[in-house]
Formats: sequence, structure tokens, C-alpha cells
Amino acid sequence: MKMRPRRLKVEFYDSDGVRHSIAIDGPVTKEKVAKILDLVELMAGTPQTSPTALALSSRKFDKLASTIISQLKGRGFTSGEARKAFETTFREKIPLSTVSTYLTRLADRGVLEREQEKPGLVYRVKIEEQKQSLARGPSLQTS
Repeated sequence: MKMRPRRLKVEFYDSDGVRHSIAIDGPVTKEKVAKILDLVELMAGTPQTSPTALALSSRKFDKLASTIISQLKGRGFTSGEARKAFETTFREKIPLSTVSTYLTRLADRGVLEREQEKPGLVYRVKIEEQKQSLARGPSLQTS
């Protein structure tokens, strides 16, 4: 039987530099973590979450962002490669059209760079985003 953490604490800084702490005492579920991450995104402005925190979310968008930042950084990739990485990591299907939509959103938010190459679009994680997401993202502490 797998033991779940009994305490989860998320700390983050908003765009004004104010530190926020949120804690759950009791059983921690993916749904509760997803709600906290939604609140963090709302309060902090643009999401600056770590790949680990994103992977815990129940939202496919967050899971795809986590997969890209942790597995595909440092090289160009297509939407098909992002889909394959997502499905391998989470053992869950995702339509290619959904992946393409999410990649466009990540590019619009400045997380990804998008270039037209043969045979189609190629994406890359922005170097600045890698550093910021890991340095300024919420920290998850379990005990």
C-alpha cells in the first residue's frame, strides 16, 4: 500500500515580490494539488511552476508543459514528438490537435519559441524560461 503525504506546503512569490504559503494538512490528492496550482497561477500572474509541480496537476495542459520542460528542453521538437513524450510519460492518450493547441498557448505565453521548418512547425523551450521556471517556481514540500 502506497503512503500518501499527510502534509503539502506550496510557497511562491507573486509579481510584487510578496511571498505566499499554502499548506494542506491531511490526505493530499492530485485534485487538491491541481486546485492549489490553479490558485497559484491566479495569484502569481503568469505561471512560473516547476516541471514537478506541473506533473502533479490533473490538467493535461500542465502535464504537457511538464513533459516538454523536463524532457524536450535543449532541442527542437514537433507536436508529434511532444504527444509521444506525453503519452509515454503519463500512459494516457491525447489528441494531436489538443497538443498543437497547447503548444500554441505555451508559445503565446513565452514558454516556447516556434519556427517554421520542413516539414512543419518546430518548437523549442526558451532558455530564459527554463531558468525562471526552476528558480522562481512554487516549491512543493511534503512531509
